Amino acid sequence: MKWRAIVAILCAYGFLKEFKPSEPYLYQFQNEDLNLTAEVLNDQVYPYWTYSYLIALIPVFLLTDLLLYKPVLLLESLCYVAVWLTLLFGRTIWSQQLGQLFYGWASATEIAYYSYIYAKVDKEKFQRVTSFTRAAVQGGKCFAYLLSQPILSFHWGTYWTLNYISLGSVSTIFFFALLLPRVEWKVVAHNDTVEHRESPPPHLHPIQLPQTYRQFVLFRTTKLWQDFKRIYSNAFICKWSLWWALATCGTLQIGNYIQTLWGTVQEGLNDADVYNGLTEAVTTALGTITILLMQLVHVRWEKWGEIVLTVISLIDCALLILLSQLHNMWIMYVAYICYRVFYQMMITIAQFNLARKLQTESYGLLFGFNTFIALGLQTLLTFAVDDERGFQLPIRKQFIVYGAYHGAIATIFFITGVVTRMRISRRASTAITPEIKY
Repeated sequence: MKWRAIVAILCAYGFLKEFKPSEPYLYQFQNEDLNLTAEVLNDQVYPYWTYSYLIALIPVFLLTDLLLYKPVLLLESLCYVAVWLTLLFGRTIWSQQLGQLFYGWASATEIAYYSYIYAKVDKEKFQRVTSFTRAAVQGGKCFAYLLSQPILSFHWGTYWTLNYISLGSVSTIFFFALLLPRVEWKVVAHNDTVEHRESPPPHLHPIQLPQTYRQFVLFRTTKLWQDFKRIYSNAFICKWSLWWALATCGTLQIGNYIQTLWGTVQEGLNDADVYNGLTEAVTTALGTITILLMQLVHVRWEKWGEIVLTVISLIDCALLILLSQLHNMWIMYVAYICYRVFYQMMITIAQFNLARKLQTESYGLLFGFNTFIALGLQTLLTFAVDDERGFQLPIRKQFIVYGAYHGAIATIFFITGVVTRMRISRRASTAITPEIKY
């Protein structure tokens, strides 16, 4: 199969798996139609997604490369179907908890979607196919949110209607996953061996091409650990990886609980007066435009990176604290949009910086491990502020904590920025110090 056909099938998969018009209204659906209280949802249902995502990411992260992506894509599609089946046909708390467990697995297996295409195309096409696959995901979200808003605003349907559309969409992706050609382990092994010979790790003998799948598994497992050590011995990569993990933790938490915060203002409103779907559509559209514009930005990130990260984190801190105090729905929407767009902008910059500094082709290892750390932090944050065994704060106080959390991120990178500037100044002064003659 030609690479354009493969990309087209994968993009269709990505578009349809994100075409879930009910997603911005899950809280309202579970609260109003399933009669689950805000306390039950926040304390007994939603935390299961975080815990499930974290636990599922470990086997997915370790096995995706070994299973050669396609089986993991099939698993992702089945998990999404299971999520919407529990939403539509489950009426109990435990059924919704089960749905969140499936949602966690679906989120974790997304690694395969972004990794699969790199095993099927040449390196010179990486930039193009990355843009296509990411645009497909963003396009699916945007069109889903744009569809959901008129359905509710013009009373064409209800939350149930949106969920049935979502179920239909995610049900089709299983067949698109089946259409994708499988990745040949011999091809992957050959590419890995060539890369190893061109840029071998120090103090390591050349590795021969695996002859069996078992040897391939052993080869990949060994290379995983070698790449891990090489990646995180780079200070620049560690710095941007730290921001990746901290910021992703924050944005996942906000994404999980923003509907609950909106719900405190939207109580008693008609479906036609709730614009969650439109807000998410605008957020996705602006995020996509911002990502495309980042290609035109040329900055010496080694010098200015910490300053930019500090300023953006301070803005995020202010936006979240503002959200915790607002009771005007429109201003809350604007603050949320700004927060999410800033994240999309900075995560694009972070990914670019990490990729250009990476000396191996273990992008899945780097991005996957960073996400794993983010989920670990989010699990601790969820346990502290929302779990019944933690402080179990009201939703508005939670957002104050989230604002303080981003303030702490700003402090970390302000300190590292000062240290970096001092080192640069010291090196510059050392370089220009004239020789003193006596």
